[in-house]
Amino acid sequence: MFGCLRKVGCLIILAAIVAGGYYWWAVKSPGAAPVAGEWHSVTPTDATTGEAAVRGLQDSKTSGGTRLTPAQAVAYLILETAKQLPPSSTDVQAMVSGNQLRVRAVVPLRELGAERALGPLASMIGARDTVELAGTVDVVRPGLAQMHVVKAQIHDFTLPKSVLPKLVQQIRHDAPDGIAPDAFPIPLPSYIGDIRIADGKVTLYKNVK
Repeated sequence: MFGCLRKVGCLIILAAIVAGGYYWWAVKSPGAAPVAGEWHSVTPTDATTGEAAVRGLQDSKTSGGTRLTPAQAVAYLILETAKQLPPSSTDVQAMVSGNQLRVRAVVPLRELGAERALGPLASMIGARDTVELAGTVDVVRPGLAQMHVVKAQIHDFTLPKSVLPKLVQQIRHDAPDGIAPDAFPIPLPSYIGDIRIADGKVTLYKNVK
């Protein structure tokens, strides 16, 4: 009887250790799942992982989507595919807040075209500073999405909304037809039919045939 109790006690202790280890790994560890409203550093690995996830969706036989973390979405969609930030940008971070994808980085403002877009306001900022953009994403047509910039901040200065279209057009490359004045074009595989932002992640869905 006591041997049985000892075995049960050991199992309880083992279960507690496993549960505690899982909690540390899933909640407390640096590799924990992204939490909405928290900044996450963007790395080259995020671009590779994001691209692999999107490519895997092509071979999927279901109409379900593939989820990207904010860092993967920014690395793959904004940096790698759309190439919207200057290559010399550093300390790139990403976040999902509500239905918005947010990205911030230390950017050389001359390369960003900020002086031309801001006019006299440019004298209030440094040559290289933290730029934060927040936007919503939608699919324009097969093969093309866009990120509407709804907020832009340089250092602690939030830019007036009236300036945003001009700033976006200074930053972006030639925009294809159908891209809004306040939006960055995002090339996509043609099999992507929808993009939704919620619960701290960016979900890409296949076209429904």
